[in-house]
Amino acid sequence: MKKILLIDSHNLIHRARFGFGAGPHKIYFNFFRMLMGELKRHTPDAVYIVDEGKPVSSIMLMPDYKANRKKLQDPDFQREKREIFETIKEMSGFTYIRHPNYECDDVIGFLANHYQNDDVTIVSTDTDFIQLISENIKVWNPRKKEYFEQFPVDYVTWKSLRGDGADNIKGVSGIGDKRAHLLAADSSTLQKFLDSKTERREQFEIAKKLITLKNVDVAGLEIRQSPFDEEKLFLQFSMRKFKTIIGNAWPKWKMNFTAAGGKNDFE
Repeated sequence: MKKILLIDSHNLIHRARFGFGAGPHKIYFNFFRMLMGELKRHTPDAVYIVDEGKPVSSIMLMPDYKANRKKLQDPDFQREKREIFETIKEMSGFTYIRHPNYECDDVIGFLANHYQNDDVTIVSTDTDFIQLISENIKVWNPRKKEYFEQFPVDYVTWKSLRGDGADNIKGVSGIGDKRAHLLAADSSTLQKFLDSKTERREQFEIAKKLITLKNVDVAGLEIRQSPFDEEKLFLQFSMRKFKTIIGNAWPKWKMNFTAAGGKNDFE
């Protein structure tokens, strides 16, 4: 049984943005520092760094899906994000993966199901991954330093009822956390509730389609398996003057990156 680590890259990048430090390479430094921490903690055999695509089907279903989120207009942030992915693709030893027409969440869901007979850990603070939790699939919250627990009722049903403000998903009018929990716990009561008003079922079904992770078109996946190139990676860190990495700590960095640089199953 292999140990597979799936990294929600944008989730980690935004956490790196709010991490400690300053200067033109703050996000880059924090990203790799936090990634190193997850390698040490989970000791994976293979690592997938999952990038974001466009949620084409969700936008077709609801044009204002995630319209409440504004793209960060910061050239330094965009530059650092680009540099992070260049390093991942060219010299990390990890697998970069993205689908241009699906969200990162969907690709992670695809990978988790592909490796469902192995030991899979998803690293993200995004609660949508709770729907994937099973005997072999765990979700690690890197902010709280703990695993998400399996939800007491069906998570997708519960969230479809109450909605998801972060993604601009309305859910069913007038339903909060407690009522959603009671309805999700009793399928008979839920069906009666949804059948009582046409708009209720319509709201629920739309929300459910948006919240449920999508089946990814495997043929469209962009996959880049990079070799671990110690010299190039050391140079990148040296150029940015990351003294805490390139000094006495470097042998441990090298060891953890090398150990986690396993080949993927898609090439």
